[in-house]
Order: sequence, then C-alpha cells, then structure tokens
Amino acid sequence: MAIEYIDEAPSYEEYMEMRREVNFMKLSERIARNALNNAFHITTVRDNGRAVGMIRVLSDGSYANFITDVMVIPDYQRRGIGKELMRRTVEYMKSTMEPGETIILYLMSAIGKEEFYKQFGFRTRPNEVWGAGMSQWITKSPE
Repeated sequence: MAIEYIDEAPSYEEYMEMRREVNFMKLSERIARNALNNAFHITTVRDNGRAVGMIRVLSDGSYANFITDVMVIPDYQRRGIGKELMRRTVEYMKSTMEPGETIILYLMSAIGKEEFYKQFGFRTRPNEVWGAGMSQWITKSPE
C-alpha cells in the first residue's frame, strides 16, 4: 500500500465513484463538478494512483468553515486514513490563520460517527453553548 495525501481534488469520475462506494447521495454532474471546483480546500487520498478517500472544506475565507465529503472507500476503512484526513485538515485550517485569530469548523456527522469527530475537538449539538444544528435538503421538481 503506497498511501499518499495530496492537496488537490480528485477527478469528477473518481469523486462520483467514491461517493457511490460509500453510499453517499448521487449528484448531478453539474453539482458534483461545482462541489469540486468551488471548495476552499480538498485533500485526496491515493493508493498507487487510485483515489480511495477525500475530505473537502467550504469556507467564506474568514471565520466560517464547513468540513464535508469526509469519505474513505470501504476496502480502506479502519486503517487510520480518516483520522489522518481530519488531522491534516485541522492543521491546514490553522495554517490559514494569523496569531490571535479564531475560526469555527462546522461539520455534519453521520449517525454513529460522532465519537470519531470528538477526538478532533468537535462537540455535539445541542450543548450548553449552542442549540441544535439544523439543515434542509431542497429538491426542485423536474419540469
């Protein structure tokens, strides 16, 4: 296994294949390409050139940042790859800051994966400081 962590996006085809392998929602080509092209930061994990995992950060370029698409295909799970993706991403985000600055990293955990993210300092919501995180999927009906 020759695992490499590369700070670049996978190809559209690789992205769609990884999403399929981890049972993420299918995206239209337009939305998937925009997801890759408009990310603030992406790290792709490769084994002998094959994309086997990735992580993506969305950002307003200031204090609000959202980690998404944390995925490692099943044959590569439980090998520390997800942990390394998270560690590298948190370190990358710290590298974008000036001394004394504070930013926030948001993420939406899959059910049952909360403990994984807690080891990186993430806190579940609601808690004594924040209310419940909220989200909404919007679908436009075909015309």
